[in-house]
Amino acid sequence: MLSSVGLCAREYITREVDATLSGGEMKRLEIATVLARPHKLCIFDEPEAGIDLWSFSMLVQQFERIHEKKEQSLILISHQERIIQMADRIMVIENGKIGAIGTRDEILPSLLSEGQCACMDGQ
Repeated sequence: MLSSVGLCAREYITREVDATLSGGEMKRLEIATVLARPHKLCIFDEPEAGIDLWSFSMLVQQFERIHEKKEQSLILISHQERIIQMADRIMVIENGKIGAIGTRDEILPSLLSEGQCACMDGQ
């Protein structure tokens, strides 16, 4: 499971979960801990925050595998286009209110074309 989020299990077997871990390592361990247990629903709030690009790719691949199996539901709160593109449904929250809800094909094109989400540029 650790390798699915970009960590080598051998390097972490004897390590303590303490201040010696970087923020990115801690984030990936948290995600691996959640994914290691069977769930019907997992909610991740900006799972990409604080991790490097390689680990981000590993994380996206893990989410894609979960999505393909259709055994669990994922709610991913993210500003990253690569994560948003995996969504079956998208909810846009603007100023604390629901701005739009629909399928990826209904919502994503308007987000990209209208520039509603400056964060789609990775900001």
